[in-house]
Amino acid sequence: MPSATFFHLPQEKRERFLTAAWAEFTAHSYGEVSINRIIQGASISRGSFYQYFSGKSDLFAYLLKTIYEAVSQSFLAQMTAHGNDFFEAILGMFDLILWQSAYPREDQLQMRIGRLFRLNADLDFTQFTEQLDLDTMARLTRRLLEHQGCQVEDGQERAVLHCLLSMGLTNLVGALRCGDQQTMFREQLQTQLTILRRGLRPAN
Repeated sequence: MPSATFFHLPQEKRERFLTAAWAEFTAHSYGEVSINRIIQGASISRGSFYQYFSGKSDLFAYLLKTIYEAVSQSFLAQMTAHGNDFFEAILGMFDLILWQSAYPREDQLQMRIGRLFRLNADLDFTQFTEQLDLDTMARLTRRLLEHQGCQVEDGQERAVLHCLLSMGLTNLVGALRCGDQQTMFREQLQTQLTILRRGLRPAN
């Protein structure tokens, strides 16, 4: 988690640092990311960097947290656009990220997501998600699903969240890395969401 010092920086200096950090993490794989290049791009000292973050992994986790927060806002917009249909909103986010990653701007969230996944094919992102409030995410997911008419048992919220994240991210990563198979990954995600929506029942 960033230190209080980082949050107390003047906005211009904080934004310059984050711009340099994003430029580095979207140009190199995690293992090749250089703190030296970040501090050069941000025009700060190495000592200042370590006043803000404990190291590269801490900074990367924070960048992933900002992605999650931005995606959450976009998802709520997709819920509105799809008549509060939770499952259609997931497909809407899938389509939005793919479309915007095909026409990227350097400051665009979807460009950053696309490049992170392409550059880090073998990286286990779960080791960097400790900063995410999974309990809050799970409770929100439960509320949205119950509004949809789906029943989520007490204690199953996080399992449902992990299931949704696994399906969504697996297909999104596949579509981003294999541009000629995007339709296949979308259809696969749609099928998985349909199964989850209906549930598995014993055969008659």
